[in-house]
Amino acid sequence: MTHRSIRLVRVARVARSLHIYLTMFAFLMMLFFAVTGFALNHEDWFAQWGESRREVHGTIAPAALAGPDRLQVVEALRSSFGAVGAVSTFDVDTNTVHVEMKGPGREVDAEINRHTGETVMSIELKGIAVRLDDLHRGKDAGRAWSLIIDASAVLLLLGSLTGIVMWFTLPRRRRLGVISLATGVVICLAIYVVWVP
Repeated sequence: MTHRSIRLVRVARVARSLHIYLTMFAFLMMLFFAVTGFALNHEDWFAQWGESRREVHGTIAPAALAGPDRLQVVEALRSSFGAVGAVSTFDVDTNTVHVEMKGPGREVDAEINRHTGETVMSIELKGIAVRLDDLHRGKDAGRAWSLIIDASAVLLLLGSLTGIVMWFTLPRRRRLGVISLATGVVICLAIYVVWVP
């Protein structure tokens, strides 16, 4: 075996090990983003699944509304009214407190009378397809989910690159690999140039 062949074998072993473990680690993320990407591309097919809207009425202790104490008001909405999501709006005027909370595929809108504590809260669930699409985009999902999306992108990139490196270390299949890779690139570019407005 020549020195070059030994190096190729070593590169192939490292690439194969990295490829196997990176893709196995990222398998569920790849599956999730494949399914949600398909659902996102065909939103009209899945839009109505699990949609619901309801109103909840009740009262929040007026003491929490004097300031108002933002944390106390939001926690009351969570514990007594079943609100979920991150606070996106907290508006206060002399008579009312308006709170909006958002999460993937859901919105909560609460209107609270500052004098009586009377609360009307609307909870809208937009359906499982919208929730999955929002997660796919990272919309209203928070910083932790954003990190998952970034990690998925890095793992997919590394999995793809190690797969290409492995293919190039197989002398008998290298030509077919290059032809397949070039064909895929040309088809995608042609579709973009010809059919994308």
